[in-house]
Parts: sequence; structure tokens; C-alpha cells
Amino acid sequence: MVKKALIVVDMLNDFVHGALKTEEAASTVGPAEKVLEAFRKASLPVFFTNDSHLPTDFEMRLWGNHAMKGTWGAEVVEELHPRAGEVVLEKHAYSAFYGTPLDYLLRSLGVSEVVLIGLDADICVRHTAADAFFRGYAVAVIKDAVAARIDKRWEDYYRKVYGATIISSDEITGYLAQ
Repeated sequence: MVKKALIVVDMLNDFVHGALKTEEAASTVGPAEKVLEAFRKASLPVFFTNDSHLPTDFEMRLWGNHAMKGTWGAEVVEELHPRAGEVVLEKHAYSAFYGTPLDYLLRSLGVSEVVLIGLDADICVRHTAADAFFRGYAVAVIKDAVAARIDKRWEDYYRKVYGATIISSDEITGYLAQ
């Protein structure tokens, strides 16, 4: 049986309300809540992978200060606050796998498929999807629980390059039952 885990990528104050906010990012919070609750109800693993930047992180050159370690901007938005038993990982690069124990933790739980939500579909979620694919995980993305900053046609890319399943938050309960 395929064991699924949810990876919540950068659903942080700075991306929804602060330094790098967009209207599209704000619209993902409700669908993300629905997905998160479905995973919690099904007692499936949840991982929050959060930018927690230092001033010397490489991407500061491109994006300026955002989600700086220890600040309000680097905190998960209130609606999605992690619960006891859910793993919270700090990251310093786009991918949730780069420099974190995410792969080890997923494998230790027997996870074979990752379901991705968060910000942004064409940056951090994309790099996380790529690294998941390269490590042999099946990838699914909840289209209304991600936003795209640059590449608004990200869905075709995910399907063609990662073989990803793309569904909406309304389909999550049925998808988890598969």
C-alpha cells in the first residue's frame, strides 16, 4: 500500500502577509487548511518545511530579506499552525530536501508518495518536487493549495517532468482513501 505524507512548503507569514506576499498566496490558505485537516483526520504524517533564512543564505541576493530565522515572517500562518507530533524543519534553500533530514524521516515512516502544498509552485514547491522525484517518491500537488509567482503554467511541467498527480483540495479525502 502506498503511504502518503503531506509536505507543507513555506506557508509562512512573509509569503502570505509580509515581504513577499501575493494575492494568489493568500488564496491558498483555505484550501491548505482543508488538506491539512484531511491528513490529520487520516493520521498521516505531516511535515512543515519552512524558510528560516540567515543573512548569508544565497537567495537573499535574489529575493532580499524574507522569512528571516526567528522572526514573525518565518512563522507558519496562524490558520495552519503545526500540532504536536507534526515535524517542523527549517530550510535555507528552495528544496525541502536540501540540507534537511526530510528524506531520512520520510523513509523511516515508509512513505512512498509526497503530497505538496505551499508557496511557491514554481520555486520552492518545484524544487521540492524535483528532489522528491529524484529520490523515488511519487508526487502529488494540490493545485488550489499552491500559488505560482512566475510560471503560471506549472501544472503541465509537473505532469510531464515528475509524472505528478494534480488534484484540488476538494478531492483530497477520496485521494487519501486510494
